[in-house]
Parts: sequence; C-alpha cells; structure tokens
Amino acid sequence: MNKLYYSIREVSQIVGEPQYVLRYWEKEFPLLKPRKNRAGNRIYSEKDIEIVRTIKTLIREQKLSLKGATLELEKIYGKRTNISEKRKLERNETIKAKKEQVLLDKPNLFDFDQTIKINLKIIRLKLNSILEIVKKL
Repeated sequence: MNKLYYSIREVSQIVGEPQYVLRYWEKEFPLLKPRKNRAGNRIYSEKDIEIVRTIKTLIREQKLSLKGATLELEKIYGKRTNISEKRKLERNETIKAKKEQVLLDKPNLFDFDQTIKINLKIIRLKLNSILEIVKKL
C-alpha cells in the first residue's frame, strides 16, 4: 500500500468484503469514519483500512457480535471523537483562553481586591464551561 487514500472499491478488494458491508460497518462502528472527497466519495486512509481489517477479524474470525466488536475496538484504539467535535472543542478552548486574557487585561472597573477579582474571573470561566455543557444536552 503506497497511496495516501483509497476508494471504497479498492478497500473492498483489499480486505475481501463487499462495498455494502463497509458502508454498513461505518454506521455500526463510530470508530470507522473515512473522509469524503469533494464529490462525496469515501476515501480511506491506511488507519481506516487497519480498522476495517480489525473489524473483519473480530466479526468473521472471532465471531463477536456488533456490540462486542465495538467494545473490543474501543479497547484497542480508544474512543474516537468526531473530528469536527474535536475541532469544536479546540476552538472553544482557544476562545476561553482569549476571553481569560481579555479579562486579565481589562482596566480595573471596580475597586475590588485583586484576589477577589481573580476568583470572580475563575468563577465566570467555570460558569461559562458549565453553560457550554448544558447547551450540548
């Protein structure tokens, strides 16, 4: 394997499973999420092919159920966060850091003691993070 990405047809031939099975596994296994190109076609990376081979081994050779195979995959690879979700979390962290810096750089609006100001800022940041969690629910 020398390419960066493979089509679903190529992966189907490599692993010996029909294309419809690969599409079904995408729905059943959150860890298997090949990217799509501009045309909307699936493009599998080496890592995706490795995951497909692992799924095939767990289901076909070890005779695990879909649930059992999912649990085994999580043990092997760990839980995978959706890439867009990961970017969203990183962006939120960046925004929080910028807000914190703005709060620290603001001129004194009140005559509070400096430790009280810092504690209030920490409370505000924590409340904002709680608000973000509640919004996701």
